[in-house]
Amino acid sequence: MQTEMHTRTIAILAIDGENYEVDGCYQGTQRKAQWYNVVKSSNRTVHIDHLDEFPSHDKIRELLN
Repeated sequence: MQTEMHTRTIAILAIDGENYEVDGCYQGTQRKAQWYNVVKSSNRTVHIDHLDEFPSHDKIRELLN
């Protein structure tokens, strides 16, 4: 039996004048995200995907540069 994955926005972070959404990807009814994606709010493009831990402001800055 395969369990469905679903995504939910956890936070919106303002970093250097841009807003980024942090989405958690969940399997089935789990309460802890399997991974996190960072999406730029203005154009909905994914900038970072499959992070193992919830990213800090500094981690997002580091990964974007």
